[in-house]
Amino acid sequence: MKKSITTRQLLLILAVSMLTIKVLLLPNVFASSFGRDGYLMLFAILLADFCVLLMFLFLMNKYKDMTFEEMLEYIFGKAMSKIIMFLLFLYFVVQGWNRFQTNYVYLNDNLYTTLSWYTFAFPIVIVALFCLKQGLNAYGRLCEFFMPIVIIGFFVTIVVGFFRADYTNALPFLENGLGFLRQGYKYPAWFGDYMFLIVFFGKVKMDKKFNSKVIIFAVVTLVLITLFHALFFFTYGNNTICHTNAISDIMQFLPSVSDIGSFDWILILVWDIALFLDLTLNVISGMYCFVAVFTKKGSVIVAGLIFGAIIVLNYLVSFNVYLSIYIEQTFLVPYLIVMQGGVPLFVFVAGLIKRRKENEVSLAK
Repeated sequence: MKKSITTRQLLLILAVSMLTIKVLLLPNVFASSFGRDGYLMLFAILLADFCVLLMFLFLMNKYKDMTFEEMLEYIFGKAMSKIIMFLLFLYFVVQGWNRFQTNYVYLNDNLYTTLSWYTFAFPIVIVALFCLKQGLNAYGRLCEFFMPIVIIGFFVTIVVGFFRADYTNALPFLENGLGFLRQGYKYPAWFGDYMFLIVFFGKVKMDKKFNSKVIIFAVVTLVLITLFHALFFFTYGNNTICHTNAISDIMQFLPSVSDIGSFDWILILVWDIALFLDLTLNVISGMYCFVAVFTKKGSVIVAGLIFGAIIVLNYLVSFNVYLSIYIEQTFLVPYLIVMQGGVPLFVFVAGLIKRRKENEVSLAK
């Protein structure tokens, strides 16, 4: 099997998935729900999500020369494999819906007074389909080019936050105890950071210390995301609930000669690229799952159909972010939790049992 993605590219794709949408509306949502404990809630969810990464890494090493689809067929058989892949396909369509809307709203709120959805959708879909037609390696190279710029922009906001923050807003620490942890299940739409890895099973050129590189990178990233959330709340305190675009709002105090010359405009453009990469990653993942279930040909056509479904879903809710959040929290939470946690755990346990039985048979011989 051709290994089309390098370890460096995988790490940058990991940054796309982990970082992009968590520094926009999520600080506002968590501040509204958890107050100053929002960043602690975030850290707890990120740690729980991190367990999925560890399970996937284990499976990637145990089944090195298999794709995720081949591994499922080997463990469960063809019928069960297709059921799981179809459920994952629906999952990535839902997440793509979330990312498309986030991208549109972010661009419309920050750079335009009015931006029609079709004016936004047409170039996005064309560019994404062209990228997808070139294959995974092209997407990896795209991330190699843009994500270092995105990461630098993220570091700049953290530095700005350090100097801007009022650390008295951190107190009292845990004033309501740990009771807030019971509500963490309501926000799966912003997480599931490692689900995209199913696309890269058997396709990564694993260099030396691959596992440690991925783990260290993920741990550093989740700590920095938590730090950003904390600094953002320390900066605005209870007014955090009034700020819906954290990555740009944290830069607003910087002096500028004019709006066009302010640094946050540059950051907005950079982050819009990151949102495009995140959207495309979810479409790639959905395309992979659909092809595994229904067809081995016409993957770009499949991607076009996925984009069509995503646009229709957004049109039905009139690109209303808060309506989408309501729908997700009211109707989709159980499904998203099962897909993000239940399915990886199920596959991981079944994979362990399968390997153990194989070892027992080998020893018996």
